[in-house]
Amino acid sequence: MATQAGNPNMELLIPMINQLQQIFTTANAKLTLSLPQIVVVGAQSAGKSSVLENIVGRDFLPRGGSMVTKRPLVLQLISSQGQEYGVFGHKPQQRFVNYAEIRAEIENDTKTVVREDMGVSNLPINLTIFSPHVVNLTLVDLPGMVKVPSQGQPPDIVKKIDDIIIEYISNENCLILAVTPANIDLVTSDALVMARSRDPMGKRTIGVLTKLDMMGKGHNAREVLLNKVVVLERGFIGVVLRGNRLDEHGRVAKELDIPGALEHERQFFATESAYRDIADRMGVPYLQRTLSLQLTEHILKCLPDLKRELQGRFRDLSKEVAEYRATAIYDTSSTSDTKALVGLTHELREDFDTALQGNNLKEADLKTLTGGARIANIFRERFPFELIKVELQDKDMRNQTVLAIKNIRGFRSGLFTPDEAFEYIVQMQISKFEEPIMKCVDMVASELVSIVHEATNKMKRYPLLQQATGDLLTQYLKDREIATKQACSAYIQTQLAYINTNNEDFIGFANAEKSANSGETKRHVTNQVIRKGFLRVHTGVKLFQAKDFFFVLSTDNLSWFTDSDEKDKKYMLPLENLKIRDVEGGFMARRPQFAIFHTEGKNVYKEHKMLELSVDTTDELDTWKASFLRAGVYPEREQRPEDSTATADLGPIDPHMERQVETINKLVSSYMQIVAKMTRDYIPKAIMYNIVQNVQKFVSKELLAHLYALPDPKSLLQESEEERQRRESKIAEYEAVKNALHIIENFHINARKVAGSVMPVSVLAAGVSSATMNTQMTNNFSPNTQWRQPTPMNANPNAFGTREPPGPPIRPNPVSNPMGGNMAAMSAHMMSQRPMPSIPPRPFERPPVPQRN
Repeated sequence: MATQAGNPNMELLIPMINQLQQIFTTANAKLTLSLPQIVVVGAQSAGKSSVLENIVGRDFLPRGGSMVTKRPLVLQLISSQGQEYGVFGHKPQQRFVNYAEIRAEIENDTKTVVREDMGVSNLPINLTIFSPHVVNLTLVDLPGMVKVPSQGQPPDIVKKIDDIIIEYISNENCLILAVTPANIDLVTSDALVMARSRDPMGKRTIGVLTKLDMMGKGHNAREVLLNKVVVLERGFIGVVLRGNRLDEHGRVAKELDIPGALEHERQFFATESAYRDIADRMGVPYLQRTLSLQLTEHILKCLPDLKRELQGRFRDLSKEVAEYRATAIYDTSSTSDTKALVGLTHELREDFDTALQGNNLKEADLKTLTGGARIANIFRERFPFELIKVELQDKDMRNQTVLAIKNIRGFRSGLFTPDEAFEYIVQMQISKFEEPIMKCVDMVASELVSIVHEATNKMKRYPLLQQATGDLLTQYLKDREIATKQACSAYIQTQLAYINTNNEDFIGFANAEKSANSGETKRHVTNQVIRKGFLRVHTGVKLFQAKDFFFVLSTDNLSWFTDSDEKDKKYMLPLENLKIRDVEGGFMARRPQFAIFHTEGKNVYKEHKMLELSVDTTDELDTWKASFLRAGVYPEREQRPEDSTATADLGPIDPHMERQVETINKLVSSYMQIVAKMTRDYIPKAIMYNIVQNVQKFVSKELLAHLYALPDPKSLLQESEEERQRRESKIAEYEAVKNALHIIENFHINARKVAGSVMPVSVLAAGVSSATMNTQMTNNFSPNTQWRQPTPMNANPNAFGTREPPGPPIRPNPVSNPMGGNMAAMSAHMMSQRPMPSIPPRPFERPPVPQRN
């Protein structure tokens, strides 16, 4: 293959991309890299395979009357000296020196993957052909598009083929070679419709017109080839294939071999009056060189993005591979068992402590609370909320007090307030604290189980060790949970054992009676902000039209604004006589909801009796509920049947009884505030001591001894097969990306070495730009270049002969550099050194291509 003067480094681009593809294919690395390539798209029997064979110069693709291309064929053409041969990606060690064997291997490999009922498959066949008669190219031959399934094909064959084509042409780094027969209306071309769906502006599409010799007398495709019918930025190229050729009598002539077909094509364009003046820009040789040139330019344009993508992937893989290599010291051997277990348990202890203490901010999840932060939230928000839910409200406490006083007196009438009624109500209320306390223990234990699971998950390389460690920690955690619940039960019994009315914070009988007689109400504190945040309002809006507002909850009212600036206030709701309840969101609701309502049934928000709000997570819902509790908005209680019957038996209450009930209520409220404060302070401390700290000590001091006490501790370090395969796959992928970056870096080094003698230093400092390459390459091709036609080859199409490569193509008129400056001057100078090709100017308006039915 002739070297392009002035741009020898351009010859390195396509081989470099081929090397990248081979590296990833060999490593079986499933990367989402978008390597530049040319994708051949066309309808069935449009001549796609014949175009590829003419480019290669050999018969090597399966042929037949029906669909023969059932899998994508990734064809890499590499110009090399010496023997001509092909290599398949699934048989990298075997060289195919006969093209009949290549065709047979394509058919056999297709049959192994594509069953009769499948029709097509998106699993590609990788074929590399080394030959001195080709230019460097990377082509992908796709199954031909059909409109209806034929006999024996699955009913969804049309969609399957379209999905495969879209998968390839959606890659922004690929060029689309749209093959269309010339004897159909171009605006109905399936290939152009499909290409336009992913390349609306036609910047990546190269049009190829086949069967120009079958258009009939009086018809030609000159206007199409001149880019006047459907405008493509890269234009159209016409070719004449060797199949279904008609002689001068209108009969089907014998199919030519490829050298004969190329000669027939040359004569056709040279003799046809419609194409004679543009013959130097038609034919397979020109198409071959044009594709190589445009793919080279396209690779150069895509190379920076490709390199950045590889560098990002390399950074991600480096972290995973570093972890694997860090644990390489834990391989099973007679001398490393102790070191392995010590190292793994030490890492587990560090991970467990980090999750609890929250020191590792780099790995913190910024979307939700984790680890120790969730436990702190339980102590600060969830537990107080659960305590308040079990407290008696005024009406319930009044009814209970009346019943207690009457039952204590019996048939006697009393003059004084009985102490027994106070103690009975207090003990009953303290007993109700046991349920939220046990629930708090369960919530903390559940969070610790999650932390243990997350910490031991890093041992998944050794499943037996992970299972044994998880079992030991879970069992110890259960034991500590039981001990903690026993300690909390003892705390409740301690509170019940002695009602300490001598506490300095207790209101006392005299103060309570004075307060009841004077009707003194609770002193109102200054309005203070309790919580701010966004809530979604569902009241008064249609479905799917709920909006988020910024809410401000204070001790007096609830206000909401348009945004967090708190300038545009939408509404303000007083908190007096309000309560809160949970709301079922419905089958389409994805956010936890709650509602605020008035105890007397009045309107809460405009004409609505209930204000429905929602939050993002259940944790946020609990914190808002706790905030409303601090503001005095209590949750709604379910009315128990026994409460209603008890209320009915109370009968009329005289004023003396009313004063006694009010006195006891004041005493109970005062004492329960003391107990609740002590409980909120003591229970978190008891849980931290009995569970959290003991589990931390067990992990740091006792876990290793328990692992060694197991029957066969050496077997714990056996690596799982699944993890071994994952590790090998990640390391292979890492090495593939590393080698790919090395190849790209070598290309840049070689390009600078080669270009250093022909480019200014200022250009090299800025990098080898695509515009510079394009300008130099167009300067190397002139319209006076003479094509060197291939010499006839042997009659046997499978025999290997010698054939000179085609000459360089004539480049179209380059577009001026929009950036101006030195590049524009360079382009103008180079354009002045060569004659202008006779290509008509392209119109500015691009007629749209109708969509495919």
